[in-house]
Amino acid sequence: MSATDEIPAAEYKLFVRKGAPRFYLRNTNEGIYLSPKGVGWFIDGTSHTRDWNEISAVTLFVAYVPKNGPMGTCTITFRDGSVLSILSASKWGHSDAERNVEYGRFLADFHRVIPDSERDKIKFETGIGKGRHIVMTVALVIAFLLFVLLPLGLTIYFRELQALFITAAGFAFVYPLYRMVESAAPATYNPNQVPPDFYP
Repeated sequence: MSATDEIPAAEYKLFVRKGAPRFYLRNTNEGIYLSPKGVGWFIDGTSHTRDWNEISAVTLFVAYVPKNGPMGTCTITFRDGSVLSILSASKWGHSDAERNVEYGRFLADFHRVIPDSERDKIKFETGIGKGRHIVMTVALVIAFLLFVLLPLGLTIYFRELQALFITAAGFAFVYPLYRMVESAAPATYNPNQVPPDFYP
């Protein structure tokens, strides 16, 4: 019996989108499913399916939103250039604990059931593109200078302990950004052992 004959769940209640992930006001299309033949999803009430041998790349990314929580994205790129994004976010784009669990179940099952004959033909990547990661890193450095280092310097210079509260608040704001930039670094991974940091 092959791995694809042992799929424990036919459908996962996750939002999906055509194309690479970007900001949307609301997620509307829900439903991704696995089958021995490949992967399927629903867009505007219509079912779409693609065979395993049509997948060229799988990319994982986790965003950490301050005062909200983590949100995972699995992007599947097909050999014809089309892209499907699977999201753990809620309908309104917020972190959702229940959907994060469902997303984790999907990730585990998805990677387990990809046929061995197709694994070597697929690129398994994490993060975002190199150019976008550089921009994010620069933004992180600027945020650290403005919200952490500057208040700390003012605390030392003026000897005002109240500025330490601003420094602490700045650190609380910058740290989730740091985690996001760290997880966004382009890298590859072994599909037989998905990095735990990419389970939101």
